Formats: sequence, structure tokens, C-alpha cells
Amino acid sequence: MIDEKDQIIINLLEKNARTPFTQIAKKLKITETAIRKRVKKLEKKEIILNYKATINYKKLGYSNKVIMGVDTTPQKYFKVINKLKELEEIKNLTTSSGDHMIMFDIWVKNMSELNKILEKIDQIEGVTESCPSIIHEKIKE
Repeated sequence: MIDEKDQIIINLLEKNARTPFTQIAKKLKITETAIRKRVKKLEKKEIILNYKATINYKKLGYSNKVIMGVDTTPQKYFKVINKLKELEEIKNLTTSSGDHMIMFDIWVKNMSELNKILEKIDQIEGVTESCPSIIHEKIKE
């Protein structure tokens, strides 16, 4: 499917999507054109799906990242997911087979803001439990 050079390209772009192709070409000892073709091929195969910015939310005034787990009744599962999708405070909304049925991230400026968001979530019809975990430190990305 992919060779060692493709894997190195993926690793470099995953660390920094803005890595210049010239820099990748030097590292792999191939031409920039070859890198462009390889990246285009990886995009076409949908191995590389997009390029995104990593935001430092603390610089925007947010003090805490919270990872939330939410459980729901089976009958209201999709309705709860759709309601959560509407909340702009929610980032990275996912479904899970672990401790909670639904998981997502929230960035808050203070605990008062977190409490307001928790109230909103708990008022969604079908939510049976919401469990916030405040992140103290990111160790590895």
C-alpha cells in the first residue's frame, strides 16, 4: 500500500503539516517533484485526508480543556448526538464503546463556564450521565 518513503512523508506532515516539500525532499534524498507526486497520491488514496491547524486555546483565554463522557438511553442515542453536534463549545465529538457512549472535548475559560455547559448537556433529553475530566497537562500529542 505505501512504502517506507511514504511513511516518512506521513510522519513529517503529521508532526507539522506546513513542512516544506523541499525540506522533506532533502531528508529523503529525492526531488521536490517526487515528494509532490507522492503527497498527491496519498491524498488521492485518502490516506492524507486534510491539513489542520493545532490551536493553543490557552492563548485565546481558555484555561481548561475538559474531556467529557456522556451516556444516553439507547432510544435517544442519535437524538443526543445531534443535539451535542449543535453546541459550538464541543470539539472532537466521537462515539465510544468504552466507559461512555459519547466522548468529546470542551475548552472553558473558567469553572463557571464549565458549569453552564454541563447544565446545557444534562438538560438534553436522553442524557443519563455526564462525566467531565479536567486535563491538567498534555504529555504527548
